Amino acid sequence: MPLTLKQIQSTFGKFDWHDDGKLRGGIIMEGDWYVQNIARIEPPCVLLNSAGKPVKQIACHALIADQLSAALLELRDSGLSHLINTWDGCFVARHMCWDPARALSHHSWGIAFDINARQFPYGSKAKQDGRLIACFGRHGFQWGGSWETPDPMHFEWVGQASACPPPGSAGVSPAPSSNSSPLRVLVNNQVVTEGILIDGVAYAPVRPIADALGAATVAYHPEQGKIYIYTKRA
Repeated sequence: MPLTLKQIQSTFGKFDWHDDGKLRGGIIMEGDWYVQNIARIEPPCVLLNSAGKPVKQIACHALIADQLSAALLELRDSGLSHLINTWDGCFVARHMCWDPARALSHHSWGIAFDINARQFPYGSKAKQDGRLIACFGRHGFQWGGSWETPDPMHFEWVGQASACPPPGSAGVSPAPSSNSSPLRVLVNNQVVTEGILIDGVAYAPVRPIADALGAATVAYHPEQGKIYIYTKRA
């Protein structure tokens, strides 16, 4: 199931808003939350929007940017990026289903995205390719098609991996608690990635840290439940 509003606000922040008088179901954010929290990433594989035009940048929350990039990179390197026929948006400030009577969509925090919307409409029982679901699940994104009201186009960050990450993949974080805060990871006084501090324990993607340390290999050992970073020898 998706995170609760309390969990989302605890980890990704709160913002004031009002309804957009010109766009039904849309909202206008107030203050500087957008500037401080929304990042833009360049997709590592070819993505097309519903109009058939290339997606040059994806707007998402900064805290899930590494996980989303890693998932798309895994799809590319596995030869599976063709399973995404259309990229139908991530950060969109709006109500659920563009209905002003409903709560805010989690797209408003930039932690959810829709893909292949025409083939997998909201409320249908159609199922996306299992390889696509598994890949995003390894990076902390849950597929909405299994929810009580299915939303098979929808994937959302929940911070719980549905399968063990393959060697070299970015790490995933557990579901946030009420005692969590953003975290920046520095190597030689340079920010190399962002993560989350939960109950005093730091969680952050492994690959950017390994690269910054000059790692030769990153290996996941499921029998130990550990990820090892093997650095280069002088």
